[in-house]
Amino acid sequence: MQRIKFSQSTATDPFYRELRERAYALLPHVGTDIYFWSKALFFFVVCWGTYTLILAGFVKGWLACLGAIVVGLSGLLVGFSVGHDASHRVISSHNSVNKILHFVSFLTVGVDPILWGLRHIRSHHLYPNVHGSDIDIDKNPLLRLSPDHPWRPIHRYQHLYAPFAYCLALIHSVCWGDWVYLISKEYRWMRDGVSPIGLWCSFLIFKALHVGLMVVLPILVLDYSPASIIATYCISGFFVSMIFIVMLVGTHFFDEAAFPAPTPDARLPDSWVHHNLSTSCDWNPSSPFARFISGGANCHAAHHLFPNICHSHYGKLIPIITQETSRFSLPYHSMGITAMVKSHFRLLKRLGRP
Repeated sequence: MQRIKFSQSTATDPFYRELRERAYALLPHVGTDIYFWSKALFFFVVCWGTYTLILAGFVKGWLACLGAIVVGLSGLLVGFSVGHDASHRVISSHNSVNKILHFVSFLTVGVDPILWGLRHIRSHHLYPNVHGSDIDIDKNPLLRLSPDHPWRPIHRYQHLYAPFAYCLALIHSVCWGDWVYLISKEYRWMRDGVSPIGLWCSFLIFKALHVGLMVVLPILVLDYSPASIIATYCISGFFVSMIFIVMLVGTHFFDEAAFPAPTPDARLPDSWVHHNLSTSCDWNPSSPFARFISGGANCHAAHHLFPNICHSHYGKLIPIITQETSRFSLPYHSMGITAMVKSHFRLLKRLGRP
């Protein structure tokens, strides 16, 4: 990863100073609350309750397939609502509690929680939308997500085939992407300071538990062929991938997003706070339901500006961010989820041109 600096200091930024003063005056307690735990319990019960009903044989036939999709989607919402906050260590002052919740929250999804947390904290949150520094916009052979990525003729049609590629996002991460982040020398910087033995042990235990719970145990317990269970696992993965993409891909990859390029001396033009505002997009941020299902991912500006605050407080932060960005004439991107998805595909179409 390219190590870069911001040209302007966040510490002396008057906007960020005012924003923080208002936010922490309103939220002296930034940890979890009853709303957070009630929602976490609800999603856990839906996820593992449905899983138990399927294994016990109470749900059969096509309803079992539908139940598997419910397990996958509710497991994804557990990851959004619990795993994400745990990765930022905002759930508990005891880091062991955060680690356990982080590990358990990703079990049904199958993406390694430690590797995901490392790239999320050490890369994406520092330099969103910066080519060579934000892992989330790593170039890939199918999609051109940044103007700094090389153009290929196939990209002319990426706005047409992107939905099919997005359906495979979860399976790709579980079966291939995690292994690349674990063993590739290109990402050695991301793993710095983490015990290789501990990382490998955690990785293998996690993958074994995921495959054992989601594939092997159903094959052993249920009266279905292994092929049908594997097919159901893949179908659930397709649905989980699409919901994940719909809720998240447009929060940084939208038509008005900035993709700042570092200068030759490895500096970005703005401060860290201005950079995050110009590269983030909220969708339906004032909607309690949107915040409920997305774990605050719909309030992306709030999350990037206050990653140490639990997402259950974002509803109180949104009016402050809206008022302060307007007062200081700074960009604040906010739209409905449908408009955000459309904006994402406009970006794909624009970046598909040579």
